[in-house]
Amino acid sequence: MGDGRRRTLHAPRTWWQWLHLALVALVIFSLLSPATSICPSRCSCRDETLAASCVDAGLEVVPIQLNPDVQVIRLSGNRIANVHYTLSFYTSLRVLDVSQNKISSIGAKNFEAQSKLEHLNISFNIISTLGKDAFRGLRALKVLDLSHNQIETVERGSFKDSNAVQLIDLSHNRITSFEDPTVFKDITTLQTLKLNHNQIIDVPSLLLKNIPGPCALETLTLNDNLIEVIEDRSFPAPCSASLKVLTLGSNVIKEIEKSGFNTLHSLSSLDLSYNNLTYIPTQQLSKLNLLSYLDLSGNTFHSVKPVAFQSLFQLSKLKISRLPHLNWVDSRAFVDNIKLDTIHIDENPELHRMPTRIFHGNPHLSHVSLRDNSLTTVDVSHFPLDRLRSLDLSGNPFNCNCSLHWLWKLAQAESQLPLRDNFLNQGNETGPDIQPQLRIVVKNLKCASPESLADHLLIEIPESTVSCETTWLTVAIILALVLALFGATCVVLLLFSSEKRSSCWCRRKASKNGPEPESDGRRLASGLVAPPGPPPILMLMPDKHYRDAILSNYSMKGGHDSDMKLAEPWLNGDVRNGGNDYSPLDVTSSRSKPHVVYV
Repeated sequence: MGDGRRRTLHAPRTWWQWLHLALVALVIFSLLSPATSICPSRCSCRDETLAASCVDAGLEVVPIQLNPDVQVIRLSGNRIANVHYTLSFYTSLRVLDVSQNKISSIGAKNFEAQSKLEHLNISFNIISTLGKDAFRGLRALKVLDLSHNQIETVERGSFKDSNAVQLIDLSHNRITSFEDPTVFKDITTLQTLKLNHNQIIDVPSLLLKNIPGPCALETLTLNDNLIEVIEDRSFPAPCSASLKVLTLGSNVIKEIEKSGFNTLHSLSSLDLSYNNLTYIPTQQLSKLNLLSYLDLSGNTFHSVKPVAFQSLFQLSKLKISRLPHLNWVDSRAFVDNIKLDTIHIDENPELHRMPTRIFHGNPHLSHVSLRDNSLTTVDVSHFPLDRLRSLDLSGNPFNCNCSLHWLWKLAQAESQLPLRDNFLNQGNETGPDIQPQLRIVVKNLKCASPESLADHLLIEIPESTVSCETTWLTVAIILALVLALFGATCVVLLLFSSEKRSSCWCRRKASKNGPEPESDGRRLASGLVAPPGPPPILMLMPDKHYRDAILSNYSMKGGHDSDMKLAEPWLNGDVRNGGNDYSPLDVTSSRSKPHVVYV
């Protein structure tokens, strides 16, 4: 038995035992000689910068023979399955990149020795759960990238020690909700939270509510989720007041409640693109007084109504593109947006025309894009060309006639700009007199009609096809139309004058045959009867002497009694001049004084 034992003790060691001993010796050597390091094959190590890069090196474990003082390790694109106990050698790490590997879990003690680590990238792995104490020890961590994993659950205490983190990227995972709304309660410095491309069905309002104040959160991205309604309580205080960037694009939002955005007092950028909005939420947006960027592309509303962006006085960039049903933009749509600088109204297949002078109320407008719509013509009055710096009208089915002559001239000027730029670059012309010139997109700026010009670039067709020269034939046609209109007007006036003279002749003839009964000889409206006595007399501030003469059937002439005569023929019964059959006034009768109206 003793011999057998002796044979067992002195049996030759297997290869893996020798490998294990070598690894232990290497570790001991590394610990005893901290300034010495071995750089693995296919890696790049720089001791002077304390950085090591083993990108796409085919590694299956984190190398442990690097310089123990290394501060940057990049291990992306390998086949590393875990980081258990392999980072304890590197206590000076500041940047660690283990993205695009096969890491499936993060243990509780993986990063205990990395108290100086600031940037950790574990994206593009297969992690499904963030367990308790997953980032224990990372007290200096500022940026944590966990995107493109398979995370479904974030357990309580995952970020217990990471109270200095500023950015957390959880996009492209499988999160539906946060079961523990206090998961970020220890993070007082969080500025950016990315939750894009998950399966979140509601804005995580409880999560936001439990972020401690004073809240530093400025950016919240929720693109490509399953959010359907923005409720009044979706963005609670205190973090909502500090938000500056909010992205809600590519959800299924169909309704925004009345006060949904009321708490976002600092918001400057809002993305609502590719949702199911059937209207522009004018009232909801009007509370965002500091909003400078707005994207409403890819929704389903049909028109942009007057003052659609009411009270958005700081709005400088607006996108309303790829709207399959948009067919009208009102001429007063942007009247409140006095700081609008850039506008994109692109790829709207039902948009066939734009109102004239629509952009003339925006004094700071510099960039306009109306690309790939269904516009057949655009007038020069649409755009403040003296202020614009870029204009894109490409991809529209233009009817190339004389109404596009101005655009043809701009296209020709654009083709000369490269020569001008080369001339300026050679120093031939400098100084403040050189002003920025309007640039237009000439690529795909084509004609769709007439048929002879179809698919021709506007820049390539001759000027004669779009010129507006006046010919003798045009002048003759216009002159004929003017004469015809003048003749028609004369005929109408003659007919009207003849009808009036005929009516007067009939009235004179009727008056000679005697007064009409019960009307006292005067023409009245249907159903009215003239009062007894002479017609009323209209007097403009009459002189007392003149008034007395009238009432006495006399008028002063020249101011002498000898020049007195009857004031009116009807006062003597003379109907030949007056055309009315009145009897002489009887000063003793009840009808002796006419009714006098003073003005």
